[in-house]
Amino acid sequence: MNLAIIGAGMAGLSAARELRWHRPDLAITIYEKSRGLGGRVATRRRDGAIFDHGAQVIKASDEAMRQLLTAELPSDGLRRVERPVWVLGAAGERIPGDPALNAEQSWTYAGGINHLGKLLGDGLDIRRETRVAALRREPGTARWALFDATGVQLGTADAVLLTPPAPQTAEIVAASDLESDAREMILAELSRVPYRRCLTLTLAYDRLIDRPFYALINVDRRHPIAWLALEHTKGPERCPPGHSLIIVQMAGHFSMEHWNAPVDELALAVIELASVALGEDVSKPLWYDRQGWRYALPDGVANSAALNATRTGLFFAGDYTVGLGRIHLAIASGRDIAKTIMGWM
Repeated sequence: MNLAIIGAGMAGLSAARELRWHRPDLAITIYEKSRGLGGRVATRRRDGAIFDHGAQVIKASDEAMRQLLTAELPSDGLRRVERPVWVLGAAGERIPGDPALNAEQSWTYAGGINHLGKLLGDGLDIRRETRVAALRREPGTARWALFDATGVQLGTADAVLLTPPAPQTAEIVAASDLESDAREMILAELSRVPYRRCLTLTLAYDRLIDRPFYALINVDRRHPIAWLALEHTKGPERCPPGHSLIIVQMAGHFSMEHWNAPVDELALAVIELASVALGEDVSKPLWYDRQGWRYALPDGVANSAALNATRTGLFFAGDYTVGLGRIHLAIASGRDIAKTIMGWM
């Protein structure tokens, strides 16, 4: 049998890996619209610096995730993020974080967090820069044919797993051939999950900026900054000696208001806020780098059981089925849907 997976993010890669292990007879093809693997588990390089401009750390809050990172996958370059995360209050106050949450293992890789996507995707059939826009039943069969936006057929499969963010998955479903009842139910579930946008600004400095924490997080959504991290504390490979990297990820309301702002104007606003948050003037970076995440974090949850009970041969997984944008939860979502697919097949 053949399975098509749309999206090479954490859920799609995790599902493919699990299925390849338990069902080596199953032919799996992954279609990924971009060049990279991992979705928001992304790393960028610039002027001797390595920085994670999307997801920041890999949480290993259960034994399955710890085993995956430390035993099942090659662990070369795997690094613990040892410093704690503190809380950034609405008024800019810095407060030591929850000891229990800080006790949970947080990991990254020396060469960047995107290494996890490369490891999970190793050996898989992945067609990059290939965007699936619609699904059609193959005439006279129960198989699905996959098409791009121009109507060119990309392939066929007995079943399809869709893993893009809920709004992008909804676009594919809306353009596909489905019985009306199934289509309405799926689209209704997907519509439950709007996403918060996130603007990320990376700031580089030729001096050391040090604090007793790795990052500040705003948990009440009242501060313009959602997350501020000292990226250089992840390891010496992150930037040249004596230099610093700061990652500033902005809250949803700030990101929406400044989404189309010129990068220099955005940098001035973010740097001013970062200076207050750190209690230090960071107004003269060597350079700065902007990244906009349109579908950064799900702001709701869809019913996974309902989505995956349609008996159409379509399956759904991703962070929107758990309601939180976390690497380990997306991986768990992929593992869970793999079991559902095996039961269906």
